[in-house]
Amino acid sequence: MSSLTNIEKIKIEKFFEMGGKGSGYVLDFSDRTFQDFILSAAGLDIRNDKYINGSNSKAQRLRAFIQKESDNVVGKLFSELVEYWCGLNQTASMKESEG
Repeated sequence: MSSLTNIEKIKIEKFFEMGGKGSGYVLDFSDRTFQDFILSAAGLDIRNDKYINGSNSKAQRLRAFIQKESDNVVGKLFSELVEYWCGLNQTASMKESEG
């Protein structure tokens, strides 16, 4: 179980564009790419039933992942997600400067 505080969880939700309790999104991932990304980054299948958290959405599964996995596993995943986010924003920035 990770030891993230409520404030940290709120910041994570904003950073990864999870959009609050009603939203099922995490960045620009589809269900399949999200599953593949987490499997590659953390070696765990986010589609496992243990990550069902009220719904089957990516955001709800990530919330369950945060609750159930250790700080080391969550930290490793977040490191990879931040790197992914940086790549997304770098690409968006490059497109804006070209246009």
